[in-house]
Amino acid sequence: MKVLVTLFLIGMFVTAVAMANDVDDIKAAELDSRAQEKAGNADGVYSYMVPEFSIYPPTARLVSHGWDEESKKRMRARHDSGRQFDFQVRHLEVKVYGDAAVSTYYLVGPVLLPGGERQRQSLRMTSVWIKQAGQWKLVHRHESPLKLP
Repeated sequence: MKVLVTLFLIGMFVTAVAMANDVDDIKAAELDSRAQEKAGNADGVYSYMVPEFSIYPPTARLVSHGWDEESKKRMRARHDSGRQFDFQVRHLEVKVYGDAAVSTYYLVGPVLLPGGERQRQSLRMTSVWIKQAGQWKLVHRHESPLKLP
């Protein structure tokens, strides 16, 4: 009986450590993907996404599917035109459910538009992640404007 209890406790400890590592891995991926976006590195941003990635953008457009070389070119062109983001991630939380996870956070900060105009944005972010071959990949993101009082 002692052996079973010991194995059970070890199993619970290992599971808790693995989940904690997954949470840290996803948080690091979220932060790095934002850093890659700020730097204009489309390949860095897209390295976190599955090919079937989809997004509800903050512009209230319909869902976008399929991130490919054309999508990367558009991202690079936006950055090269002078559009830059200086967002800060706030209140990043991650919940892991086996090989799936959900992260939520707020993005706040200025967007520098071509021509030098600055706009302050506040967004609510929800991301869905899956673990493939030991790596966390972004499957879907929902972005919506946050209206502050």
